[in-house]
Amino acid sequence: MSDVTHSPDLVIVPSAVVQQVLDTLGKESKEIVERIYIEAAKGNLVNPDSLFLRPDPPRRERVIALPAYVAGEPPVMGIKWISSFPGNLSLGLPRASALIALNDPRTGFPRAVLEGARISAHRTALSAAVGAEALREGDRAVERLAVVGTGYIADTTLRVLANLGWSCQQVAVHDLDAERARSFATEHAGTFPAGEMTVAGTLREALSGADLVLFATTAVDPYVSTPDWFAPGSVVLHMSLRDLTPAALAGASHVVDEVAHALREKTSLALAVDEGTVAREEVRPIGDHLRGEVRPDRSRTAIYAPFGLGSLDIAIGGLVAERAIGLEGVVTVPGFSAS
Repeated sequence: MSDVTHSPDLVIVPSAVVQQVLDTLGKESKEIVERIYIEAAKGNLVNPDSLFLRPDPPRRERVIALPAYVAGEPPVMGIKWISSFPGNLSLGLPRASALIALNDPRTGFPRAVLEGARISAHRTALSAAVGAEALREGDRAVERLAVVGTGYIADTTLRVLANLGWSCQQVAVHDLDAERARSFATEHAGTFPAGEMTVAGTLREALSGADLVLFATTAVDPYVSTPDWFAPGSVVLHMSLRDLTPAALAGASHVVDEVAHALREKTSLALAVDEGTVAREEVRPIGDHLRGEVRPDRSRTAIYAPFGLGSLDIAIGGLVAERAIGLEGVVTVPGFSAS
């Protein structure tokens, strides 16, 4: 007789509870991101390629499946299913929506479904923070931060940076929608208490003199044309992946989450490697920096472009599911699976 205890029940964790748990994790979730990046650099992840579904290929709408298995105690296994529909913004809806489905690693049966957009934004913001800290060699005091794109990812990233003890003397915000940029600047006026928040009328104005740059747009076509748009020695968090032309990547240090993943789907870096502007062997995983295998060259612009690893979503989702047990708002569906 098997000693495996199987529950046919399914736990559903809605958005409000997900956020409630995320707010309690502190540096714990950052440590998860760092650990997974180190394992990625060692080649130890079970993290298949993301799968892209484009209902109408010429359009910008897409849904992405990111499966992963994360070893540990306890192990966790599942998939994130996240959509990006930029047209939602004109409807007053968020661009992205997602769910995370977790399976029991012993039996494979589904055990939990979590609202995934908050987890996805949280881990993306943590990815940015981990990359920035590694490439700035622990220096969390920023003279000028440029924020390009003022959606949910930029919002979450600024909050995560502040919660992790980062300071910014100046924050320059730029968005194609000037009203969104103004609203974002107003909302974040106190995020960095000693910082001055301004709205930049042009992209060049936002980037001028910035020692840390955050790209969090929905761009599909590169528009930053030359590397001189960036201050020497700056760290560029290229979270939206497609803002920079191959020419703009020339001469920089290039860092990703996992090399093979990052060189897909016509990202700026993939185009630059295909064109020969950037040599593939010069692209390094952030985990090499975290484990001390390589140090950043602070004299060069460093461009960090993490493609997004499902392992991060699944690991943090597993922790959220565990901590959500017993909280108000969590729903259990008895007998969801056949027993």
